[in-house]
Amino acid sequence: MAQAGYTPIQTYHSTTAGAQPSAANLLVGELAVNVTDKLLYTKDSGGNVVAIGGSGNKAGGAIVVNTTTATESYTFPSGTNGFSVGPITVASGITVIVSSGQRWVVI
Repeated sequence: MAQAGYTPIQTYHSTTAGAQPSAANLLVGELAVNVTDKLLYTKDSGGNVVAIGGSGNKAGGAIVVNTTTATESYTFPSGTNGFSVGPITVASGITVIVSSGQRWVVI
């Protein structure tokens, strides 16, 4: 509930599990939240929608969920690594670039 004299600010949001905003629906730096999954998203300067906070954990944190298809291009920046549980499909026209010295592990 907003305090008297203040205007509440509401971000784009979804209550649908697994839903995330598309790049076309966000401006760079704009926020969107999935309140069911407890994930916060933004659009980075490369035009990619990225999760910046929250947790994709399920079952009280015992399970971390990922999708099985990469539907947006992504480049792992230097100094970062990532993992997915597969099999993973990279959609047509989408690229995933792993910078030199970095790792993307699909288990």
